[in-house]
Amino acid sequence: MNRVEFLAELEQRLSGIPEEERQAAIQYYADYLTDAGEENEDEAIRELGSPEKVAESIKADYYGTEFDESRFDHKDYMEKYGHRSSQRADSENSAGGAAGSTDYGSGSGQKSAPWTSNGLKIVLIILIAIVIWPVTLGVAGGVLGVAAAVFFFFAGLVIAAIAVMISGVVVAVTGLVLLAIPPAGMIVTGIGILLFVLGLMATVGTVKLCIIVYPAMIRGFVNLCRRPFYGKAV
Repeated sequence: MNRVEFLAELEQRLSGIPEEERQAAIQYYADYLTDAGEENEDEAIRELGSPEKVAESIKADYYGTEFDESRFDHKDYMEKYGHRSSQRADSENSAGGAAGSTDYGSGSGQKSAPWTSNGLKIVLIILIAIVIWPVTLGVAGGVLGVAAAVFFFFAGLVIAAIAVMISGVVVAVTGLVLLAIPPAGMIVTGIGILLFVLGLMATVGTVKLCIIVYPAMIRGFVNLCRRPFYGKAV
């Protein structure tokens, strides 16, 4: 079993816990295997145990239940994953603390958390943003400018539609005043009514369009801001 297979199966077996906790655990073991190096990857995986054992340990730690390690000490399991004898494992657990005493309750209790933690990543992102702030500021200004242009464009459509509707009312009233001259009055009144109907339809349509576009813009902006911090861990 290689690193990719180990992490994929571990993620599958952790499907019962919240997404944030699952991704944090996957990231921890991905960093652990990365720190071990490719030449030590097989040994590191053997020491961790099967993904099933690691997942059960993490779940026990998360739900506050007891982790029964003896379930994984039977002969078939030991032969499959090349574990050291249970006596040696027990001695290591005694020296390093109770079994599952790491952040996620695994056999890697002797190893501290990898330096590539989520907190450090956030700090690095902030430092990089400070260093390249002129470019960041320019890009942010461009994005905000486009967003403002789109916002005011659709708002302008609504205002224009309302203006057409109001002008239709004015023209229709003028036509009623001109009914003293029947042909002219009727024509002007008809034009006013037509403008009012067209303006009303345009107003309803543009308002519905804004109801669709504006929330989508807000969701897109929020997702764009969250992407650097909540990307996929593995």
